[in-house]
Amino acid sequence: MSTRRKPQRPSRVHAVTSTGIRIESKHRYHANLQVLASGEHLWCLYGMWRVKDPTAEQFDLDIENLLTIEGPGCFICEQPYTPELAARPCTGTTG
Repeated sequence: MSTRRKPQRPSRVHAVTSTGIRIESKHRYHANLQVLASGEHLWCLYGMWRVKDPTAEQFDLDIENLLTIEGPGCFICEQPYTPELAARPCTGTTG
């Protein structure tokens, strides 16, 4: 008998259509930009994976297909991390 864990929060589905191919991306958690304090940086890492069939329902997002990881950088002000930047308030806007 297999037991499956229920996610603690509901999944959110987003679609990427900039390539002309609809790709849905699902993730359990994502940054709520409304709860950021004024001037707070939102540090992120970005990964890029090789996909064999962009129209497939499932992607192999494993280490064998990982092409690069970029960052960290601030999602709001779009600047790469430095200790000096981290010490200053974020100058970007969320809106």
